[in-house]
Amino acid sequence: MQFKNTDLGNLPRKQYGFTLIEMMITLVVLSVLIGIAVPKFTDMINNSRSVALAEDFIGALNYSRSEAIRRGGRVSICASTNGASCGAANTWDQGWIVFVDSAATDKAGTPVVDTVLRVWDIDDPDASITVDQGAATNFIRYTSLGTLGRFTDITIVAKNSKCISSNARSMTVGAAGLITVARADC
Repeated sequence: MQFKNTDLGNLPRKQYGFTLIEMMITLVVLSVLIGIAVPKFTDMINNSRSVALAEDFIGALNYSRSEAIRRGGRVSICASTNGASCGAANTWDQGWIVFVDSAATDKAGTPVVDTVLRVWDIDDPDASITVDQGAATNFIRYTSLGTLGRFTDITIVAKNSKCISSNARSMTVGAAGLITVARADC
């Protein structure tokens, strides 16, 4: 067997990879795209948190109403900072509880926490919930018929304080206990 000696010295070599200039241009374009995309992504996250906060609150209201009907007695939802008792009217953004309400009447001005049925903790420092039933209130009571205990419409606004556009939610609970939801400006 004979071997041929081939001289590859004069043939051009095939190069793989990028040149330094190509790499620099790619990095500049990538930096510009990231600079444009990151703020929009942050806005999208805050808007989603705003909508999710409102949906959680609507779920809690519906749960309260259905439990009142199912149990045939008063069930309330109130602002709570500890998950066991009702807090002040301006503490809804820290969480709330749904509980069996042992108040003497449907129109009683103060709820009586009997059995806590469910607890919602809010860990978003930018959450903002206001509940107004003629004035700021810390609880909403449903009767055994699913109607509001104090018979006054309730207005609730839930949002993330960093949301933009109309991604907040304004909810109205009528005396019959039904909830209507509308977009609201952040």
